[in-house]
Amino acid sequence: VVLSLAAFAWLLVSAPLAQAPHAEQHTTVLVEAESFSDIGGWVVDPQFMDIMGSPYLLAHGLGIPVDNAETDVTLPSSGTYRVWVRTRDWVAPWNAPGAPGRFQVLLDGIPLETIFGTEGNAWHWQDGGICTLKDKVQISLHDLTGFEGRCDAILLSADTSWKPPHE
Repeated sequence: VVLSLAAFAWLLVSAPLAQAPHAEQHTTVLVEAESFSDIGGWVVDPQFMDIMGSPYLLAHGLGIPVDNAETDVTLPSSGTYRVWVRTRDWVAPWNAPGAPGRFQVLLDGIPLETIFGTEGNAWHWQDGGICTLKDKVQISLHDLTGFEGRCDAILLSADTSWKPPHE
């Protein structure tokens, strides 16, 4: 079953409504990369809209890292969040070494330890780890190579044990 990102976002919003009355509810925030307020040197690429339901940001720098894409996000509350980034290693289908589309995600100017775009030949949610965030956070995409880094979305989940589906 292929679930478009728009349908997935609706499920994220509506899922807490289906929980038992006394179940603990967690906050999950989805940020579409193509909706960043400043896409910097990244470009909006609609190439996989038939698969994902939305375009994504592409760092097309011909070997020169592009300027950061940035946006400000207001969270429902400050706290501990797990960061997930929907991306892919675009050369993995050919078993090519090196993952040329590497990039970092910065939260308030601080890079996550994970380097993104380094695993998986299909679009998937790559785990960025757990961090403590204020209720207002700046998210930046920092291209490391200029060779086609791809970011579809960033997901911040207050339920640090939850894993998003890869569809």
